[in-house]
Amino acid sequence: MTEQMSTPGKRGPKRTLSEERVTAAALDLVDREGGAALSVRRVAAELGVRPNALYTYVPDRAGLERALVEWAMGQADLGLLDGPARSWRGRIRDYALALRAALLDHPAVAPLMMTAPMDGPAALEAGERLLGAFADGGLTGKAPARACWVLIVYVVGSVALDVAETDGTRPIAAEDDRVATRRARLAQVSAAPWPRTAASVDTMAEWITERQFSWGLDRVLVGLVG
Repeated sequence: MTEQMSTPGKRGPKRTLSEERVTAAALDLVDREGGAALSVRRVAAELGVRPNALYTYVPDRAGLERALVEWAMGQADLGLLDGPARSWRGRIRDYALALRAALLDHPAVAPLMMTAPMDGPAALEAGERLLGAFADGGLTGKAPARACWVLIVYVVGSVALDVAETDGTRPIAAEDDRVATRRARLAQVSAAPWPRTAASVDTMAEWITERQFSWGLDRVLVGLVG
């Protein structure tokens, strides 16, 4: 049920708003209509309240973006980063794959992670555990923090590129269907001016796959720690 707007002489049922309800309504909206639909006015309409009722929780669209980014950073199981030091690489790999899957499940959120800060409690906790995992891998000094930056940029950037080829609403098409669409489009590339591209169509069509993501992730981790 949604909160009813009051009318003169009549009070509707009263329900208390919360950050969680506002974030959930924003998520429902972008899941259905994509990130461009996000606004305080639209989220207020989702909740059945006037826009000024939301200002206690979010001041503007940027606040909504921040809330969705914080929500997204809490979706991957942080327990995946815990464990014995000897398994640090597998822990980070499992977490990166889980975060990718969570973002692909809500494709409108991934691009927001490139414009809103990741500084809420969930994001800070993820960073803290990543720092620990990289330290277990032997990194010291500034290196663990730099490695965290590289990993997050790789995960968020790759997902943002993947969902850029969709309409940004949930659910996105199955991976095999998206690969087939890419392959058909790339097959139109002329071999005359771009022979190497034309010869790489099958591989480039699979850039959006988990297999490609894992291939790159393994090389990122090797490069960071050796």
